[in-house]
Amino acid sequence: MRIYILDDDQQVVAANRFLLNAMGHASQGWSDPEQFLAELDEQTPAILLLDLAMPKLDGLAVQQALLKRQCVIAVILLTGHGDVPQAVVAMKQGAVDFLEKPVDAKRLASALDQARVRVKQLTEQAKVRQLFTLLSNREREVVNRVADGLTNKAIAEQLCVAVRTVEVHRASAMNKLNVTNVAELLNQCQLLSAAPSTRIQEG
Repeated sequence: MRIYILDDDQQVVAANRFLLNAMGHASQGWSDPEQFLAELDEQTPAILLLDLAMPKLDGLAVQQALLKRQCVIAVILLTGHGDVPQAVVAMKQGAVDFLEKPVDAKRLASALDQARVRVKQLTEQAKVRQLFTLLSNREREVVNRVADGLTNKAIAEQLCVAVRTVEVHRASAMNKLNVTNVAELLNQCQLLSAAPSTRIQEG
């Protein structure tokens, strides 16, 4: 799996690339966050070692850009002293761990294991998100309400349509999403809800 390093200090980039190489991992490094975002292959699964404190764009801004693009990238934060409040915010935005500089090899190995699990989850989310793009607006409305636990009758009342119409849209949505029962449908909805942007967009 690809491993990226983004830190405005080129010496830190070089040191972490050396450490990763010693651990048997190839890596690619950047010291300019804007260049990183411009050159990034956002659909390729990867792990990013991301510095929080950078002058142009800080780590939180970079992380938010990755989230907006829905990148399949797991973030491990690199922090200095005093960065813990920012690190907590980044963790709430989906970062898997934060490591204080200089990075400890044992902690890094553990963080990489967590990041691989996160990349797998993000990959599954991306697949499900692509399936949801196949739904019509009405099918999305029905699926959202099924996910909220509403019956076909209740959905029909909310949408001011016949129950049979709800049944047709529900069956069509399940077919497009490659699920055979409500439990599988709910699992897909829950998988998407694990991402920072949780609601299946309607309209």
